[in-house]
Amino acid sequence: MTTKKPLQKILKICAIMMLVIVLDATITLDWSINDLIRFASGTQPNILQPPTQNAFFFQMSPPWGTAVLDGQPLITLPQKMDQAPLNLPVGTHTLQWHAEPFATQACTFSVPVTTEAKHSCQLTNIVDSSEANATYMVELPVRPTLNSLPSQQRQMLIQATQRYLDTLQAHDTVKPGEPFRYNASSPVQTSLLPLSGTLRFLLDTDTTTTAACQGPLIGTQCRDGLNNDCRLFCTQISSQPGTLSGKPVWEIFVVTRPTWDYRQPDGSQVPLKAQTSRLGDQQYTLLQVSWDQHGWHVMSHRAGDSSFDDPNCTLMISHILDFSSLSSQKPEPDSDVHVTIQHWTFTSAQNRALGCLSTITASRDTGSLAPALFLWRFGVFLAANPVASSLEPHIPVVDVAIEQKIQAIKDHPAFIS
Repeated sequence: MTTKKPLQKILKICAIMMLVIVLDATITLDWSINDLIRFASGTQPNILQPPTQNAFFFQMSPPWGTAVLDGQPLITLPQKMDQAPLNLPVGTHTLQWHAEPFATQACTFSVPVTTEAKHSCQLTNIVDSSEANATYMVELPVRPTLNSLPSQQRQMLIQATQRYLDTLQAHDTVKPGEPFRYNASSPVQTSLLPLSGTLRFLLDTDTTTTAACQGPLIGTQCRDGLNNDCRLFCTQISSQPGTLSGKPVWEIFVVTRPTWDYRQPDGSQVPLKAQTSRLGDQQYTLLQVSWDQHGWHVMSHRAGDSSFDDPNCTLMISHILDFSSLSSQKPEPDSDVHVTIQHWTFTSAQNRALGCLSTITASRDTGSLAPALFLWRFGVFLAANPVASSLEPHIPVVDVAIEQKIQAIKDHPAFIS
């Protein structure tokens, strides 16, 4: 009973001293409450030094790694704008990112950030303010690619990616009278007999040949905006990356080729025209990748997030975009009425060989139109209803026998973008 009061006094004195330290830190060192929380959890580096007004977010890839700043592990690293940025003291800081199975990446940057300061990290000013108190996004100098991986892991990732793409393989019959082709360079042919058409999406990692991606583009020659060859996988930085089992995924652009194999009733391949290749056109495809002790896991990107989510529709999208651009600039043929594209969707069924169906909502100066339906089937762009034919009178029209295929896509959509 006699020892409790002295103990209580000691605890009160300690609490008062801690409060004084906290108040002194927030006033004299200008630490924020978030900094104090990080200090209490052991994640605020160099606490004894006053921070500058610079604040930092971080974009790390692949995102499942752990960070070490100036030799101290960081339990939390602010990578999203809804998190509290990190404040750092004056000096040169070294950032390391450990993300298996990639090698450790590292870079340095100086605080305060000035035009004279030398740094190997990529710093982007993300808040329009004076240089003295700007907020920056910190990124490693090189984004990971296939070449960033050890040889065995590189081959395992390539195999896992092709295995995922093979889950999209599909088959349908080319009916007599239907148009078909292999790629944009091959002529459109018309089937005389029922043909067996098998669609496969092939991963292209061959950098020894000329690259020429078709469809919507993020760069030239199958490269991204940073001039990285996407045949070696291009890292896509996302402000809200997807997750798998609660862990963030690595978002990447790869190059795929939608490739058709056409067979005659006797099982033999359809003869090629002169100087024609069976290989499909190159296109960008956006995928999500994760890694754990069991290996690599590849899945499709979130439906509707971009023009590159469904490899079955990517090449068709460029036709719709071209039409949208033209229709906004000139009237319909033999008409003074302009057409305005208001909305479009692209839909695939589980059997992607049925085609990609695009539904376009448009309007004329005189009022709204019924939805226009376009179909991308066997590599050919088709008008699938009278409204589509009126908007694009120069493209082939879907045969009546194919209307049941269109209805099947409508009734059983597997992917809408």
